[in-house]
Amino acid sequence: MKRRGTHLYLIAGTVSMLLAAHPAAAQQEAPVWLEPTKAAPAGTTYRTFWSKSAGAEVSYLLYLPPGYETSAGRRYPVLYWLHGLGGDQRRGAPIVRDLDVAIRAGRAPAMIAVLVNGQPTSWYCDSTDGRVPVESVIVRDLVPHVDAAYRTIARREARAIEGSSMGGFGAAHLGFKYPELFGAVSILMGALFTPADPPGGLDHAVWSAFGNDAEYYRSNNPWTLLEQNADALRERTHLRIVVGTVDPLYGLNQQYHEQMERLGLTHEFVPIEGVGHNHVELYERMGDEAFTFYVNALAPDE
Repeated sequence: MKRRGTHLYLIAGTVSMLLAAHPAAAQQEAPVWLEPTKAAPAGTTYRTFWSKSAGAEVSYLLYLPPGYETSAGRRYPVLYWLHGLGGDQRRGAPIVRDLDVAIRAGRAPAMIAVLVNGQPTSWYCDSTDGRVPVESVIVRDLVPHVDAAYRTIARREARAIEGSSMGGFGAAHLGFKYPELFGAVSILMGALFTPADPPGGLDHAVWSAFGNDAEYYRSNNPWTLLEQNADALRERTHLRIVVGTVDPLYGLNQQYHEQMERLGLTHEFVPIEGVGHNHVELYERMGDEAFTFYVNALAPDE
């Protein structure tokens, strides 16, 4: 474990790097529930659903595997993919491209993928003022909508959540807070800031996602949830952490891996040599290993 001062310095530098890369994330804005361009990158379709939690139509991008339209009786597992800080649902397009190639080559299970509209700075939590209820939109509205609208295997064993950077925080937050909902959790270069080192303590605008409320941040932090729900996760949930060895977030991901070990949670920890904070490069360097995890983690149709 790094000394406290050094640790905070590295975290502050990492946050500054993320904010510099995504200037739009430098302040909380009104939520945009419908992605305005309606762009649907290759392999995806632009879809919307009514969210009671948001009181609005909410967009997402949908990937359906080869054969979905012609195999009327078949049901499929689902991957929910969460973008990073300052991003939007389109950030998952390269993952869908690689997934489609892997499915067609028989290296990945045929599955549905949902690229989530997570807002630029939500950290996949409900905001304390109620204006940006991203967690509720996903858990209460999106997952039931997907199960009702498409031929899914509507069981936790066939439902995975994955995210990069802020989305990695989100995958851990949602996956560990709702172990009854997700049977697989994949954290890519997760922004796994600890309860002791909250973004708010570093005086940047992302802290507003938690209403400057240290207890709210602590209770929704992936470190807290991992410890609280370890028994519900143990031997029931497939877990993975993937991070580049030159990523500024490598140390936090390694420490989270060590915490999983201390709690006796079986999981994969995959350091990718020489990769920085770039989820596209991370996936490319993972190769087939990116999808081997899902071969083992997701229940097939019965």
